[in-house]
Amino acid sequence: MNDDKPLVVLRTCLLLTPLILALAGSTHGKSIGKDQVNIREQPNLNSPILFTAPLGYPIEIKKESGKWIYLNDWQNNNGWVYKSLVSDIDTAVILVDKANIRSTASLNASVVTTAKLGEIYSILAKDNNWVKLGYYESGTTVGWIRDDLIFGE
Repeated sequence: MNDDKPLVVLRTCLLLTPLILALAGSTHGKSIGKDQVNIREQPNLNSPILFTAPLGYPIEIKKESGKWIYLNDWQNNNGWVYKSLVSDIDTAVILVDKANIRSTASLNASVVTTAKLGEIYSILAKDNNWVKLGYYESGTTVGWIRDDLIFGE
């Protein structure tokens, strides 16, 4: 038996950890931190406004340039937003016309409410392919939804 094997495995893990974290963080989700934020064509205030995003609007960050963030949204729109207008609050938007939100992370669980296309919720927890949603303003738990019915997890 080789006594150096655990040490080799540990060294390999330590060497690979930064690479894994860099790859995992190459695109990540955040949300818009103020209401009615302008998303622009280019990273400057003189650039044309492509659309306006509401408070809590979930975004996927694609890259950063100085004080600007290039984003993708749930409708596959892209644009630039000033970094200080982005929040670390994890949010989700409903992708289908109507989606059942359940009491637990199971298709057999009772339906507590129905969410509609475009509604925004806070993400409170994740369990395999289920996401626990809460109301954005209060953080009060709403229930569980399958992750294929939302953008932002």
